[in-house]
Amino acid sequence: MYAAGVSAVDLVEDLIELEELAELEPDAGRRRRLLTLATRVADRDGGIKVSEAAHILGISAPTVRAWIEAGLLAAVPDQTPLRIGLSSLAAAKRAVDAVREIKDEPHLLADVYRLLRDRAVLARPDVHRGVEDLQAGRTIELTPELLDDLLPPPKRRKPSRSR
Repeated sequence: MYAAGVSAVDLVEDLIELEELAELEPDAGRRRRLLTLATRVADRDGGIKVSEAAHILGISAPTVRAWIEAGLLAAVPDQTPLRIGLSSLAAAKRAVDAVREIKDEPHLLADVYRLLRDRAVLARPDVHRGVEDLQAGRTIELTPELLDDLLPPPKRRKPSRSR
């Protein structure tokens, strides 16, 4: 299926590079031309074997078959044995590579959690009003005496009855 000396890995990498170049291209006409070229390159190929796709993605052949069943990878119609479309494989490889890059960052999940938590706090109406007050200069110094006036006194515990 492949041109002499061109491996399945090379085809997928070339397709990914064409797509990335198109994403970076500011000229709309040239971007369309690059995407058209990427589509033509992908369509010239009769697809990639399941075992080759597994190797390219760094997953098992059963996982590739499961991804086809789930619609994550597109099988080439009317191909026996089963083959995966090059465009579909390139898209999956980009996604898998991005996930692998992120998972190797030890603090990323914690940073994402903190960012989402902070955004949720800032979206609260009371916090929003407080920030507006601060920006407008409507603030007062929070002294211990003022805190005593603002906070309710602590509740006293009733003595427990022992039996």
